[in-house]
Amino acid sequence: MIFDNFSYIKTEPLSGDIRTDVKNILLINGKSKTYIHVANVADRNALISKTYDLDHDKCVIAGLLHDISAIIKPEDMLKYAYENRLDVCEAERKYPFLLHQRLSKICAVEYFNISDEEILLAIECHTTLKKCPTKYEMSLFIADKLAWDREGIPPFYEEVNAALDISLEAACYKYMEYMVDNDMILCPHDNWIEAYEQLKNMR
Repeated sequence: MIFDNFSYIKTEPLSGDIRTDVKNILLINGKSKTYIHVANVADRNALISKTYDLDHDKCVIAGLLHDISAIIKPEDMLKYAYENRLDVCEAERKYPFLLHQRLSKICAVEYFNISDEEILLAIECHTTLKKCPTKYEMSLFIADKLAWDREGIPPFYEEVNAALDISLEAACYKYMEYMVDNDMILCPHDNWIEAYEQLKNMR
């Protein structure tokens, strides 16, 4: 199990209630802010699910688990990726925390026993998105951005939220366009580049 690779990570038996179990593991590992964020993302994703006829429970679970690997140190994320022969792109090498989306998928499978592919694939690309994204992937991507983990309201909130009334694709593109136009991407991830180009061509 992935957490067994890191001696500093504390775990406890699962209760069977996903929200309780996510809260417990994040809090015992000193990630209270992360729990607040994932709870907010889960709630936002649930709201989006109503608009786009997505499964409510899947959206909540994806929101709760999308950052679960935050209890792993970024340098250990990169080490784990190399040791397990994961393909690592240049952006992930420079900024190992970008790997958290992929490792959160592994945590969801191995610790939380999640097997639903729509949930897992959404978790796996929630930071960068990817080419030909599903509705679940776009929904979590947008929920994560609108319920961001910083203080205050995101500067792109009004634009992206308005675009969400049009379509998931429009909202994803509006957020990505904002990030590009305001030079807020330190190093574009390969998946980001492909997703952005495809969405731009769909306009």
